[in-house]
Amino acid sequence: MEIQITQAELREIVYLQRDIGPKVERLEQLKSNVKAMLISHVPVELGRFDASLVYRYIRHPAWKQIVIRELGRPFADECYRNSPGNTLCDVKVEEHAVLPLWNHNEDEDDEEKDE
Repeated sequence: MEIQITQAELREIVYLQRDIGPKVERLEQLKSNVKAMLISHVPVELGRFDASLVYRYIRHPAWKQIVIRELGRPFADECYRNSPGNTLCDVKVEEHAVLPLWNHNEDEDDEEKDE
């Protein structure tokens, strides 16, 4: 018996790609908008979700092993220190836990009982 990739699997891949494409595009638009507002110091509305900027400083060290092999580690370290890095910024959205229903203000309970 020969194993084959089924048409059902291929069909599902195509349908999922069609479904995901617009959602990924919308996600990128929303994240870009939120990122621009966070950079401009626009406050985040209080609630269940929070957004912040995450910064990463990176260098591209792919060349480093070749330079170490050909010219030695001291030269590679000097080049690394003198080469510029890049700062990447991305939006981080977190969902906070919802307070339990029994953890609300007890004063409100007293007022409801009085009514």
